[in-house]
Amino acid sequence: MNNQLSHKLHILKTLLDSDIKLTATDFSYISNANQYFVELESQGLIKSEWVKEEGKTPFKLRFIPSECREKAEDFFSRHTTSNEAKQCKD
Repeated sequence: MNNQLSHKLHILKTLLDSDIKLTATDFSYISNANQYFVELESQGLIKSEWVKEEGKTPFKLRFIPSECREKAEDFFSRHTTSNEAKQCKD
């Protein structure tokens, strides 16, 4: 399995399992996690929202809202049951 798909599946699984809003820094072990967030969002699997706190740099939180959950679960299931993605399962 290529690293790009592996990273996307790992991020997606984490978001599906945790059901909380996360940032790219929560995936510090993935180099440039933002690029995978952008791809997942453009596929309609996740959403993001800007957080602006006074005196701090704005940042994005990523999450799976209820309207995207079924599509995200389907994407994850299709790719983790394929032969190329077996090693992504935890």
